Amino acid sequence: MSDHQESHLRLNRFLAETGICSRRDADQLIFSGRVTVNGKIIESPAFRLDSKHDAVKVEGRRVWSQPLVYVLMNKPEGVVSTAEDPQQRTTVIDLLRGVRARIYPVGRLDYNTSGAILLTNDGELAQRLAHPRYEFPKTYHAKVSDVPSREDMEKMAAGVRIPDKFQRYTRTRPAKARLVKRMKKCAVVEIVLKEGRQHQVRKMCAAIHHPVTALTRVKFGFLSVTGLPVGRWRYLTSKEIEKLKKGAEINESRQSPSSHR
Repeated sequence: MSDHQESHLRLNRFLAETGICSRRDADQLIFSGRVTVNGKIIESPAFRLDSKHDAVKVEGRRVWSQPLVYVLMNKPEGVVSTAEDPQQRTTVIDLLRGVRARIYPVGRLDYNTSGAILLTNDGELAQRLAHPRYEFPKTYHAKVSDVPSREDMEKMAAGVRIPDKFQRYTRTRPAKARLVKRMKKCAVVEIVLKEGRQHQVRKMCAAIHHPVTALTRVKFGFLSVTGLPVGRWRYLTSKEIEKLKKGAEINESRQSPSSHR
């Protein structure tokens, strides 16, 4: 692709690639007349602009083009998986030293849960990976009290009833569950989910009367934190980015200059 082709983008794609929002949300911003290019309101998502020279503003604020960046972090316990925290606790963004682009976590990982979390400024990809429709799997290792029986594991895999924040009980979707390690008074179980309810793993284990004492997410899709120390991060490789986009059914991939080959 030539430099000219690379810099001339559809307006909705440009907004998605700045990390502001997904392409679908960009369409709504544009249709509502809240986006200007060189001072003129543009109401067509297909409008093509020169991202290197044209001035794009959303609700009067300038939006700058930036390279797409993809980072995998092994989040420690006691760190918030948001860009900012009103309680002034440490966030995943605070742990990113050397990343100049503004990137954001894809989905959430509980404060007391460690493990794999993806951060990027690719708004469209982030929304797809977080959307239940794409069934992007996450793999957890939970240390639980006592040792679950085979029947307990089968019950959890088939689906158990767990409460939401309003104490309304609904059944979880089928998942993969297996016993990884058996100890005297505890065990480690592996659970692979394709949905993401709040505190879901903890609630599922509680439902079979084996409460969680420690929890880590070992994989985000195919991305594993094995070999990545807790609190550290790395850029995704070009092949990993391509595989992520393929899994999220994004064909218009643009390789990140910050990725390692």
